[in-house]
Amino acid sequence: MDSYHLDPAQEWSADVLSGAEFRHVSMQSALLLRTAIPETRRLFELVRGLGLMVVLADHEATVLTRCFDESHVSICRRIHLQEGAMWSETAAGTNGLGTALMDEAPVALNQGEHWRYCFSMIASYAAPIFDARGGLSGALALSTPNGCMTRKAAPLLIDTIMQSCRRIEEELFRKRYAGYRILTLGTAEGCSSPLVGVDDNGQVIGATHAARCLMGWTDATLLEQPHLLAELQDSNEISFQKAEESVVRSALAALQGNVTVTAKSLGISRATLYRKMRAFGIS
Repeated sequence: MDSYHLDPAQEWSADVLSGAEFRHVSMQSALLLRTAIPETRRLFELVRGLGLMVVLADHEATVLTRCFDESHVSICRRIHLQEGAMWSETAAGTNGLGTALMDEAPVALNQGEHWRYCFSMIASYAAPIFDARGGLSGALALSTPNGCMTRKAAPLLIDTIMQSCRRIEEELFRKRYAGYRILTLGTAEGCSSPLVGVDDNGQVIGATHAARCLMGWTDATLLEQPHLLAELQDSNEISFQKAEESVVRSALAALQGNVTVTAKSLGISRATLYRKMRAFGIS
């Protein structure tokens, strides 16, 4: 954290938004809040027995909401882990919410791994949430004041938080592209699922962060509405071949195996679809 000129021994006092400022930030994140709150509550019920709380922040690491119990009240008060508190990495140093957003990747910080000494007993497991257009929407974190209790469970907790972030991202994506066919390019890994939205001609009108990374798509690329299968067929890479198979399988499943409708939705002929089905071993 030398680049931020932060003294790890300095006491932490978070900047906290005023009531009016917090209402403004909450309004800007209204869609994220509506989508994520049911998942944060579900997640809290899963982990509360481990002494963990759940914290949701916006894309600038401002805390939007928390799920916690009485055992967390004193630590939340002491470290200013409250609604409206700003936990960016530039201000707080290495911390779950701020670092996950800065790195755009999940982060596990066990006891003694935060930058500031005053956080030394805390453990935090966090991951970014991506919006329907592949940008950062916010971050979700599991935190506990008793970091020594969760170290062995860290891999499980990171996997759990990533699954929650993917659920929120998928819900955001499906809301944004309601009415379009939602297909997957493969198995979800990390914080983002490789989903695409396609129109009736098989052209891509939206893609998640993971799908954009896999395909090398940018906003400019998607404005041209590329044809999904044509994009996948243009590469000999194994990952693209697997993605093409996932697209065909998910389209058939979504349309209950109707070959004629599936072929039309993918923008290909029935003969081409049958050929691909044989190649992928789909009966």
